[in-house]
Amino acid sequence: MIVATCRNIDLRVEILFDRVLQLLSSTQPPETASGSTLVQCIAQVNLKKLPELVGHDRNKQEDQVYLLINHITKRLDNEVKQAKINLYQAAKNGPMYGCLSGINALLTIVQSDKYESQEDIGPWRSLFAHLIDLCLEIASITGPIVSSSSPEGMMPMELTDISDKVEGENLNGQVTSQMLLVCCWRTIKEISLLFSRLGLLGIKFIQNKDQYKFISLNQVHTICNYFMEQLLKSRHCGAYELAYTGFVIMCEQLWSSNCSELCNLPIEWIENGIKMVEENTLDRNKLCLTRRSGGLPFYLQSILTDEPIKQRGQQRTYVAKLMETLLNIIQNDPDTIDVDGEKLENSRKIHAYNTARSFYRNQRFANDVLPYIERGLLLSITGFTSSIWMIRNSATLLLSTIVQRIFGPSKTKDGEDNLSKKNSMTSREFFNKYPSLFHLFYQQLQQTTSTRSSIESLSSSSLFAILLILRRLYPSPLDGIDCSLTLDKLLPFVIKCEESPLLRIREHSSKALLALINHDQYSSIIHERLKQLMKGKVRQNTLHGRLLQVNAIFQSMKKHHLQFKFEPNFSVQEMLSSLQWCIYENNCSLTQYCYLEFLYNIHCQIPSTQLTNSINEYVNFILKTGDKVTIGGDDLTQIVTRLIVRLENVPVQLKLFLFVEQTQTELCFIETLLTENDLSRFENNLRQWLVDLLLTMDLFNEQLYTKACELLLKMIDKANNYERLTRRIVELIENLRRPMSLAASFNLIGELLPLSSPTNNKEDLIQLVYNRMNDFIDGESNDECACAILNLLSKARSCLYDASNVESKCRYWRLILKLSSFPSDLVRERLTKLMPTILNDQRLSGVFGANCYLAQNVLFEHFTKDALSDVSSDLFVNLIVELFTDLLNDIHSSDDDNGGEEELSLDRRLWPASEGYNNVFVSENETCDHYCARYGEHLLDSLGQILGKSEEENLKKTIAVIRDDSNRLIDIQSEAFNRFLVRQRSTVRLNLMMKFLRVTNTFQEVHLEKLPQQWICDNQDKRNSLI
Repeated sequence: MIVATCRNIDLRVEILFDRVLQLLSSTQPPETASGSTLVQCIAQVNLKKLPELVGHDRNKQEDQVYLLINHITKRLDNEVKQAKINLYQAAKNGPMYGCLSGINALLTIVQSDKYESQEDIGPWRSLFAHLIDLCLEIASITGPIVSSSSPEGMMPMELTDISDKVEGENLNGQVTSQMLLVCCWRTIKEISLLFSRLGLLGIKFIQNKDQYKFISLNQVHTICNYFMEQLLKSRHCGAYELAYTGFVIMCEQLWSSNCSELCNLPIEWIENGIKMVEENTLDRNKLCLTRRSGGLPFYLQSILTDEPIKQRGQQRTYVAKLMETLLNIIQNDPDTIDVDGEKLENSRKIHAYNTARSFYRNQRFANDVLPYIERGLLLSITGFTSSIWMIRNSATLLLSTIVQRIFGPSKTKDGEDNLSKKNSMTSREFFNKYPSLFHLFYQQLQQTTSTRSSIESLSSSSLFAILLILRRLYPSPLDGIDCSLTLDKLLPFVIKCEESPLLRIREHSSKALLALINHDQYSSIIHERLKQLMKGKVRQNTLHGRLLQVNAIFQSMKKHHLQFKFEPNFSVQEMLSSLQWCIYENNCSLTQYCYLEFLYNIHCQIPSTQLTNSINEYVNFILKTGDKVTIGGDDLTQIVTRLIVRLENVPVQLKLFLFVEQTQTELCFIETLLTENDLSRFENNLRQWLVDLLLTMDLFNEQLYTKACELLLKMIDKANNYERLTRRIVELIENLRRPMSLAASFNLIGELLPLSSPTNNKEDLIQLVYNRMNDFIDGESNDECACAILNLLSKARSCLYDASNVESKCRYWRLILKLSSFPSDLVRERLTKLMPTILNDQRLSGVFGANCYLAQNVLFEHFTKDALSDVSSDLFVNLIVELFTDLLNDIHSSDDDNGGEEELSLDRRLWPASEGYNNVFVSENETCDHYCARYGEHLLDSLGQILGKSEEENLKKTIAVIRDDSNRLIDIQSEAFNRFLVRQRSTVRLNLMMKFLRVTNTFQEVHLEKLPQQWICDNQDKRNSLI
């Protein structure tokens, strides 16, 4: 018996090892990651048969890790030979990166300190030398793809003829340019990781040219030259970013090396790099300007990342030298250069921008770049005025990076529109940190706002950068103490930005204005702006910018709970009469919106009859004249709606509906109403308008449909008959695609169905509702929709559940039980909460808490009791059998028919994290399997109690099918046990099938004796319960 068991284990080990090798040659990256993890596990288990499996002489004692690396290297040799002949075929059958990944995984567990003698070290030296040569050969094959100017679509012409022949032989396995690129860049990635592993293993043991352990001084030079070649030539960002990761590890070892020659290498490289940038000897054809200068920033960063600090608190020497060089180039270089009589963009300046940005962005250089933030910000702002698009683009990116370095990453979802206090600082603190910026801002603002022509010129684009920073500041109580940094100096220029022709500059100026004034200045600024407006008509841009600034101040007052008061000598009537042209003589929806929002803000602060009457007149005029789609139409509809609701202007409702339809702003209108708290004065007409909209609309705009359903749900009139609308929504559900739309539909039907009194057969409508719910439950599941269906079943129980009709009860219970089997916690919690209503038993309120298992127990108790209450239980038995069969199909192995072999699910997500991949355990699988098992057992327990009242003839076909499936699954489990492929889900499935046969007293002809002895022993209790 012991000998047989040992042979069985050896067979299983051999099968597993073969499968691992297959995974390492897979074209699926998740499978190669799983293979790498498995081969790492195999290396750490003492396997006596391993030398025989890898074809090694048993008389030679070698380390298991060495044997595995050597064996995988031989497989890699074969794949490289194939790649040299036909790279397309290699991408399909032997993509190389899998074997490299396996070697990398094994190199992480090599214990370098345990090899001391030359006899132990010699084989490793030879193996590493071969690996280095092999990797360089692979890089030369795949390099042309990742170094191409357009690697995403690269299809080498020299391989076209070969690929055509391959396609002719096998049309089902065509290799696309995307597959080829994935193969090449993943291979380059693994080579970079492998070289960095060799560096970690070998550099620390190198003393000089002749004294080393694993890799020699020349091999280190070779590896470093490879990294530099990849960083400075690759066009694929994945390739040079991963080369950067490997080169950082190499440079870290070099900076701390005991060998003086190696220790000086990073210094030599960075000096050459600085010289390259200074003298503009960069290869223009190899560094792509539109790809952020390609790998050049990564090259310089990787060398300097671990530069040692000579004294604590000081800057690193070469980082400071490089930053000075880059900023000098940006500051002093012209934007264009003459090349053969043609003016071209200055590539050196663009590379300097991109490289400087990368250092500002990298957190590991955060302390080193602090002294250069002020200068970098200044240069990025001046870069906005360049006539060269590439320079303006690079300056924009540099500005955003430095702003993030100063103020931190955004803490709010909507970013610029709603800045968090954590992303701001006081204006005094900011200008004390960066004093030269105050003078820059002053000069730029003065220069660009001095005349109308200067505001409209290209140089005004620098205003955007300045305002972007100013809006992140807020006033300090100490402002004005330092006379040299008095923010009042900037105020007139920021206000002048209201005249800019650029919408974003006008918007930013209104936000920046708040950074320059204190709360006690709000009222005076508003009055000053209003007096300017009352002098006469102004241009549309000026009107818009001025109103934006006033409205921004009002919003800030509302946020800080400040009260606005008019000056004693200020006349509201005069203001309204002098500004009425903004409505009556203005066709711009955007400025009309801003003026109405201004009146809305005043009305919120100081409501008056005079103001109310003027607003109503303006609203009536807009509703009368607005009959076309315009820019700013959504905003105008929004403010008009808010004003009508606030002023309770009920008579204009019908005009408003017509206006919304003519301007095609229904979505904005409904979204505005959803934010209002009290719509009671408008409900009747609004309800009818929504019903008509839903009855007549098509589904080109599902978002509008969803919002309309949500709004109607808030104002259902229980005295109305909604049969026609209910049928319409049930029809529309079939064409909906968005989960939110489906959920809104089911929620609305739950309210409408009990209020529907069909003129014809109500059963027909109920059947349609059931069909739509079943279509969803039996199709793709979504938590939000499932919860909406539970709401429908709960609220419309009186319509859907007929205690006197067995068929009606079965339809209702089918949906409830199917939803109870959902694996989502959200759906289970919702079901638990609605159980008292669904079961029509209010005694259950508050009983379950968050205990979904207790809720499931009670649910099946009620189900069984309901089924036993009928004289004939055949329909309930058929329902249980249907649900049980669906459950088996859900946990059914998708590969049962593939040669009698269970599906091998070695997805990388099911394995522990391995370096280079973001792997996680899918821990919820066990919970899902346990919940499925409990659900299946409840079904079978109910079946056992109900079966006595049903005829066994109805089950014969199902019993035969399940018995055949059980025997087939027993064969699969037996084979899978010998091949390490047993899965928890198949065990759950087999146990449920066995219990079904026991409940139906048809356990005969099931081949339990075929199950593996160990599996039977591990599951003895279950086996005893089955027999």
